[in-house]
Amino acid sequence: MTYHTNEVMMEDPDFPRPQGALPVWSQVFTKPGEATFARITAHPEATAKAAYIWVFIAGTLSGLINSLLQTLVTLAGIQQAAPNYGGMPSMPAAYGLGGLIGAICAAPVAGLASVIGFAIGVAIVHATARFFGGEGSFDRMAYAFGAIAAPISLISALTIPLNAIPFVVFCTAPVMIALSLYAVYLQVAAIKAVHRLGWGESVGALFLPAILFALLCGVLFLVLMRVLGPSVMEIFQQIQQGLPR
Repeated sequence: MTYHTNEVMMEDPDFPRPQGALPVWSQVFTKPGEATFARITAHPEATAKAAYIWVFIAGTLSGLINSLLQTLVTLAGIQQAAPNYGGMPSMPAAYGLGGLIGAICAAPVAGLASVIGFAIGVAIVHATARFFGGEGSFDRMAYAFGAIAAPISLISALTIPLNAIPFVVFCTAPVMIALSLYAVYLQVAAIKAVHRLGWGESVGALFLPAILFALLCGVLFLVLMRVLGPSVMEIFQQIQQGLPR
């Protein structure tokens, strides 16, 4: 009889109790530091799958709120112009229903896109950390980053309706900027804890991929300008010659 294995493990006093998403997020943001990330990633629940679920839920909620807000804004414009539609008084209601259905259907797609982007980003940082001599696993890296990304995504989603109110963005923007800077520190601390690196290597693991990507884009831009520059200048000259004087 093996179907009682999980129950036995949970009743075992030596088996760690479930962490739960909210307690983990609370620890990360209220007790920031290497010790916190080392503790939460040492738990058996520290897997990439758990992080993907968190990011998917946060991304889905964010996509749903954003789509509903856009629908409401467009619907308000349609209602103001409704008298101009003459014999189509039901158009605002039809658009509202279509927008609601579209928002509900598109929300999981936004959540899936969030998971894909999150997984790629974590994989790049993880590979860079290993390049610097890191010893951590991808599961723990994803779990630590998920505990940072998911709460921030949820907070950002909740501020979307507030930003639709005039001038409120001047209050929410500084908060989000400060939260983003705080998240950078948390990510560096997470890399340091998971991969057992120094602060310098952890900062490098986080920012080096972005720096290399920016340099690559700059080089490609210069190459394109060198190759296409004469053609672009010729087009501009032709446009200027065709303008009336």
